[in-house]
Amino acid sequence: MTRVTLRKPTLARYRALFFRGNLSVLRLLQYERMERAALAGTVLDFGGGDRVAYVDRIPCWTAAGRTVEYRSANIDPTVQPTFLLQTGQRLPIDDASFDEILSLNTLEHVYELDETLMELCRVLKPGGRLVLSMPFMFRVHGHPDDYYRGTPSFWHRKLGSTGFEEPTIEALAWGPFSNGHCASGLPGPLKPVRRHAGLLLDILWALWRHRGDRNIVGRQDDGFLASPLGYFIESWKAPKTPDSNGA
Repeated sequence: MTRVTLRKPTLARYRALFFRGNLSVLRLLQYERMERAALAGTVLDFGGGDRVAYVDRIPCWTAAGRTVEYRSANIDPTVQPTFLLQTGQRLPIDDASFDEILSLNTLEHVYELDETLMELCRVLKPGGRLVLSMPFMFRVHGHPDDYYRGTPSFWHRKLGSTGFEEPTIEALAWGPFSNGHCASGLPGPLKPVRRHAGLLLDILWALWRHRGDRNIVGRQDDGFLASPLGYFIESWKAPKTPDSNGA
């Protein structure tokens, strides 16, 4: 069973995260995790563009003392991607062009998943990193359609079969009370009050259930890890070997 990690909810994180406008819990957890992503070099944002909501955060996601050359690919011209894509066609990008590839909340909308991952592997340099995040316990949504909710085991096997190695997988969740609220869309009155009540109850529950732990590590079906809002995944393209260089 695939190994998964999770950061325990704390009052300090609650104060830092959940008073930032009207973003969803999943989106806030994704952005928090991206602040530790340490992007560097040439970066392709698959599903991004110069007008996506998070583009101004890219400097905060860049490794200290490094710079990022940001490029994007998308089927939506309104977000002004560097590369405007057509569904089912190869990426209009040369082999081994990018040091890193980023993709947030995009692959669940891609039906041709194997072909897409192989294309991302093709344009990534040997040894380059793939950074993914996608929803799991999250309602079905369009843009333009919605196909996948993969488990960690699914992503481990799928990445391994499309040219990537050793994925690390982090569950993006705050806890069972807020997960239930978020998955349902929080229908009914007093939505902000019930959202914060769930977030605070999760802190108390985690203090009791995981006393002394900062990071929770387990299998994908362990109780606290089994129903996250989403996943954050890092994987790497295999580096070149002497044989692959023709030596």
